[in-house]
Amino acid sequence: MTDPPRLSRERVEEYAQRFASTRISVLGDVMLDRYFWGDVDRISPEAPVPIVRVSRRSARLGGAANVAANLRALGVDVKITGVVGDDREAGEVRRMVTDLGINGDGLIETPGRETTEKVRIIARSQQVVRADFEAEDGLGRKTSQRVFETVRADANECSALLISDYGKGVISEDYLREAISVWRSRGKPVLVDPHVGHFQWYRGATVVTPNVKEVLRGTSLPPGTKDVSSDGAFRIRDELELDALLVTRGEHGMSLYYEDCDERREVHIPTVAKEVYDVTGAGDTVIGVLAAGLGAGVDLVEAVVMANQAAGEAVKEVGTSVVTRETLVAAFE
Repeated sequence: MTDPPRLSRERVEEYAQRFASTRISVLGDVMLDRYFWGDVDRISPEAPVPIVRVSRRSARLGGAANVAANLRALGVDVKITGVVGDDREAGEVRRMVTDLGINGDGLIETPGRETTEKVRIIARSQQVVRADFEAEDGLGRKTSQRVFETVRADANECSALLISDYGKGVISEDYLREAISVWRSRGKPVLVDPHVGHFQWYRGATVVTPNVKEVLRGTSLPPGTKDVSSDGAFRIRDELELDALLVTRGEHGMSLYYEDCDERREVHIPTVAKEVYDVTGAGDTVIGVLAAGLGAGVDLVEAVVMANQAAGEAVKEVGTSVVTRETLVAAFE
């Protein structure tokens, strides 16, 4: 096992400055995250549940849109491709995307389809309940073709493709393998935040970033396996023909499995998080920083170290959040 490199603030700042000249294409399941914030001072007489007195409301981009927001906060030029409905929520998503300076030309409106929305009620920094409004059925052939054509065209002008697969129907095996092939043939990295059950679709990608539970549920490791060993990780990497597999391990950090000069390498990066309020969207931050790094020509291992540091900042906030370029650099003081 190789020790992770130590990055100085100056080196990270140098890398972060490259982000402004990097353009990344994000493909995936676009969501709207809505929050109701308040306090609890009594239990409902109708059922044994708390009554939250709401004092504030907010809405944020979620899913693939949160990945795009994270990239934009790093100074990256971002284009997002996904599907929304013809409803009010779609209008909110488009407004927020535009306000952040994200190119939303790839957001395809699908009549009759519901824009994915997750509603969370928060009381004193604790999530009380979540309600999901979503469609999980696949796209029609015509819409899938539009998605593929958009992503294929992006390969001519973007530095990297980031696939954010939440299993809501946008990512399709029909076009994904061809899209990966197009990007890799141009020597450009393809990064995937995976969905359980879709792992075989990602064959040939540059790096896939599952957590431990996703690996155990979504791959061919033997039944009853409790953790991801080095042998198991490299077996998955080889089966999927990946350049690297990055397994995120929550409070235990993350592990990177890759090859260098035909020699297998394993790097474990301990967590840097000291305060954990909410892990919502932390995976979006990880893959966003990793994509920004690879798109800007940063070494894979150093990009992973930056992503790990950014995750430590993201979990300090309640709800989906972004880590700015300034925050990332300051974290290496």
